[in-house]
Amino acid sequence: MKIIFFGATGDMGQRAVKELCSFPEISQVTVVARSRARYEKLLEKTGEGKEKLKLLEADINRIEDPGSLMGGHDLVANAAGPFYKYEGRLAKGAAAAGVHYVSICDDSDAVEEVFKMEEEINKKGILVLTGVGWTPGLSSLLARAGADSLDKVDKINISWAGTSDDASGIAVILHTLHICEGRIPSFLEGSWQMIPAGSGREKVRFPQPVGEIYVYHVGHPEPLTMPRYFPGISQVTLKGGINEDLLNRLAILLGKMRISRKGLTRDMLAHLVQKMLPLLRRAAGAAPEESGIRVDLYGLSRGKKYGLTYSAAGPMDILTGVPLAVALREIARGKVKGTGVFAPEAPGLLDPQVFFQELEKKGVEIFKEKNEV
Repeated sequence: MKIIFFGATGDMGQRAVKELCSFPEISQVTVVARSRARYEKLLEKTGEGKEKLKLLEADINRIEDPGSLMGGHDLVANAAGPFYKYEGRLAKGAAAAGVHYVSICDDSDAVEEVFKMEEEINKKGILVLTGVGWTPGLSSLLARAGADSLDKVDKINISWAGTSDDASGIAVILHTLHICEGRIPSFLEGSWQMIPAGSGREKVRFPQPVGEIYVYHVGHPEPLTMPRYFPGISQVTLKGGINEDLLNRLAILLGKMRISRKGLTRDMLAHLVQKMLPLLRRAAGAAPEESGIRVDLYGLSRGKKYGLTYSAAGPMDILTGVPLAVALREIARGKVKGTGVFAPEAPGLLDPQVFFQELEKKGVEIFKEKNEV
């Protein structure tokens, strides 16, 4: 199969490309890159299978009709962030071109935009799979695995911890500013509610070497998508935090000040934060150098109440890029059936164990705890 890949030269995209080129099911990966220099760096890092790479030199910010680039490919992959800028445009382009689309979108408003295209996408007979990265993505698959082991799931609480070493790119900084601003969706007491971003500060324990990290309510997609697939659920929450809590508090403060509401101002602010990051890291002190994910589920099994915890820790590029690559491979193998818009936790769509096995090959262990409550 032939894949056209947006965002392939970024940190998360590079890992996914490296994995894709090692899969025999993938014959070509067309890399959309702003310059040949960025493509050449990717080529050097790819290793096995790099002969499958092909450059399409274009700037995503200047492409008027993304669908015009997608023809002649079997799949579109998107790791280009921030997703509030690009997810809707690229998904719409894929629909126009009639090509299946898979992304690592982690902005709740962008996912909401894509789900509004469902009627159009169904008419085109294509699959749009949004958010198959770390969170959502791995978080979604952990939730699906846990829910499938219960007779009924009542609550799902998701937490993530990210190292600032992997959060220094402009796209990640823009995303962080975006999810810490205004009011964000959560699913509480059986209904969607808008709550303040940056609220609900809580210390959560992740596998080592991450350990205990402060997390806050932020605008990720899981509270929007999961209630669609878990009937009768009463709660889905999502909290996240950068390992250095000083950076969390700074992002939340900037969000409350609303100085980044306009796109240009937000871009300028992101570049300023990027320049200040080395100083901010020194001020914050030492912090874990890996990222973590934790999913807590509560529900019934054989008439008894249980709490389940699934968790993992590892480099952010592996936690994010490997799930994207595996999802694309499974589609290429004909293992993923369906047309329309889906999140990764949709029942019967993706096999969580396939993803867990691939991550374990990369040194990421999936931990599971089960306790009667």
